[in-house]
Amino acid sequence: MKPTGNKPLQPFLILLLTCSFLFLISSTDRYLSKYSTDIRHLNLFSEITRSSKKPKQLHTLSHKTQDGNTQVAEVHELIDSLKIIDYGNNGSEGLAKFFEALKNIKTKKKIRIAWFGDSMIEGDLITQDLRYFYQKKFGGAGVGIVPITSVTAGFRQTVQHTFSENWTNKNLLEAKSKSDLLGITGFVFKPQTSQTLDTTNVTNKNLSWVKYRGCKKRGLDQFYHSKLFYGPSETENIVHVDIKDKLNKNYYLTGKKLVNTLDINTESGYGEVKFSFIAHSKLPIYAVSFESDSGVILDNFSFRGNSGLPLTNITRDVLQGFDQENNYDLIILQYGMNAVSPTATDYHWYERGLDRMVKHIHASFPNASILFIGVPDKGYKENGEYITNPGVPLVVEVEEKVAQQNGIAFWNLYEAMGGENSMVQWADADTALANKDYTHFNFRGANKVANMLYKALDKEYSNYMKASPNTKKPI
Repeated sequence: MKPTGNKPLQPFLILLLTCSFLFLISSTDRYLSKYSTDIRHLNLFSEITRSSKKPKQLHTLSHKTQDGNTQVAEVHELIDSLKIIDYGNNGSEGLAKFFEALKNIKTKKKIRIAWFGDSMIEGDLITQDLRYFYQKKFGGAGVGIVPITSVTAGFRQTVQHTFSENWTNKNLLEAKSKSDLLGITGFVFKPQTSQTLDTTNVTNKNLSWVKYRGCKKRGLDQFYHSKLFYGPSETENIVHVDIKDKLNKNYYLTGKKLVNTLDINTESGYGEVKFSFIAHSKLPIYAVSFESDSGVILDNFSFRGNSGLPLTNITRDVLQGFDQENNYDLIILQYGMNAVSPTATDYHWYERGLDRMVKHIHASFPNASILFIGVPDKGYKENGEYITNPGVPLVVEVEEKVAQQNGIAFWNLYEAMGGENSMVQWADADTALANKDYTHFNFRGANKVANMLYKALDKEYSNYMKASPNTKKPI
């Protein structure tokens, strides 16, 4: 047998054929994608052909340090000129009511803020920092309203929250009729019911219960005033409240209104409370609130996957019931991430839906100011790299238009964080401010957003006070 000779061209030919085949697949994908928006681009050479040019930005967020590393610049120094746009007419709308309440906080005693948002504020992100800033300046303590069960209880840092597994609930994305009586959180919770439950045995394993414990943060380590919000009770249902060494008592829930409250007060603060429900009939439970009797209270109403439009599924009567109990001064609406699409170019449907929702909220909270926060930047992967989702600027434009049409305030978070491709910079910075999904802020990024918003609001409040230091403006 003759020895096999060397074939130096064979590996080269195999490599050449392989590269040609891969190039053909990428080219075919790009050709087909022109005719179908459902086909995602497949560029197998994206890491090689990726452009070295920097993405277009509205505001630069990055800079080079002396060692050559890229870091995110202090956002606050870059956006001092970016203000909240108040579309209120003659001081009668917009933020005037909120600022007037802050101005008179000594006589009003308590200021209440509600932030309705999507997964951007899950786990009290952003809201926990905004709450801290306001309570530090104007006083107040407490985390505000907390739902009965929550998918974010495991990572929320502002309250320790545990509950039994035998709760059922309906939410604003599932509710099919107004009879579900959704609460202000977008949920209604129903405890396990039984006609044979022993009112003296609160350790019964069949009881539905929820427990809250304070955390080691300013104003959140102790509970001072608790409120249980519930719907109409058909018969004499009972809640057992257990506060170690302070309270161990059954309360009859006999309220017939759409929104009823049970106030729990003790002579001093406490670190933990447990509610156990002895339900003999249908009993809608909405939430529990922890708050001081003065200062600023901020409620976080996050709901993942919500575009904002389903808020109209919470009836006006229920929202007004909560408003009568809490006297809201500012409503913050923050939505858009779940409406953004990389292929959509027409958002008239979203504009119409947002307009209905804003009018619904305005009618439900007639004495409160309304601030709409536009969608932040959101990453979209194209040709192997993340860029701004093309739908983001279009949604921002729609949101601002709706704010203007309804005479409310608007804050452009997309521009505030840096505009085009800013989410990529926030996520890829040496000290990351966003997660690698290029959609959600992490705790550091959430703190920056809250800081930016607080400074913007505080600046507008200062201007309001300068314009009327001693004269109360009509509201």
